[in-house]
Amino acid sequence: MSENIEKLVDSALEGVSGGMTRDLRAAYACIQGYYGNGQDRIIALRRAGYDPDTVQYLVNALINYEGVAKDVINGKYGNGQERITRLTKAGYPAAIVQDLVNNMLW
Repeated sequence: MSENIEKLVDSALEGVSGGMTRDLRAAYACIQGYYGNGQDRIIALRRAGYDPDTVQYLVNALINYEGVAKDVINGKYGNGQERITRLTKAGYPAAIVQDLVNNMLW
């Protein structure tokens, strides 16, 4: 899972700079277990200068995207334009999900 999420983070960060880049990298580090769990994670993130709520939101989003990518692979969102339309209606950027799908399959 983590390799796919790392690729998603890298894809999402193309052309992005500033705080969001830093927060996404922290979210990836959380997924890797770097900041621990629960209250230990909150304390560690605060000490490192992060907002724990923002980072946790991003952790949840990254994990959710991987689940959506698996659903795409399993055919839940159809193919071609139908997939793009269904992902967009569900609130997912189709290009990012497709990049993650491609990374998972190759």
